[in-house]
Amino acid sequence: MTNIYRGQNALRISARTGTALADVATCEIRFEKPDGSRGIWEAFVSDAGRGVISYDLTGNELDVAGWWQLWAFVTFEDLRSAPGDPVRVYVRMEGR
Repeated sequence: MTNIYRGQNALRISARTGTALADVATCEIRFEKPDGSRGIWEAFVSDAGRGVISYDLTGNELDVAGWWQLWAFVTFEDLRSAPGDPVRVYVRMEGR
């Protein structure tokens, strides 16, 4: 696995949902930072057949070093929703 660093923005975060993605209204990658605060990144369907959603980091989204939790959340056009299982990811300080 590649290391991820605080402040890194040349990175695509992807998550497999476990289901083919047809008729998707919204998809998100939700997260919990090491300090317990939570947020959402508006994602896009990057591979509908394999059920993959992605988010391209553009700024300083990874602003805290430590253990993050990330998970997919998809809402379909008929308003059904499906959260994914959280995955723990360690965000490092540059040079460490």
